[in-house]
Amino acid sequence: MSRLSYAVVVDDNHFDETRSIAETISRQGFKVESVMPEIGAIYGSAEETIVNRLRAIEGVEEVREAHDIQMPPFGEGIPQ
Repeated sequence: MSRLSYAVVVDDNHFDETRSIAETISRQGFKVESVMPEIGAIYGSAEETIVNRLRAIEGVEEVREAHDIQMPPFGEGIPQ
């Protein structure tokens, strides 16, 4: 199976535990790439088969697939 990119959202009552939750989901097989405790978000990748297990962790409000976007390079002929 391939790994997909996910955003894990920490609920309002557990913002101060975002780093701890990141460690917990990492032990469950989530490859943590970025932790943003100020907004309660953890970004990374995982096999689709573990997503429901991640959702069951205390403090996790939501696990949603993340989609990367890329802006075109800046240039005079390219509108932004």
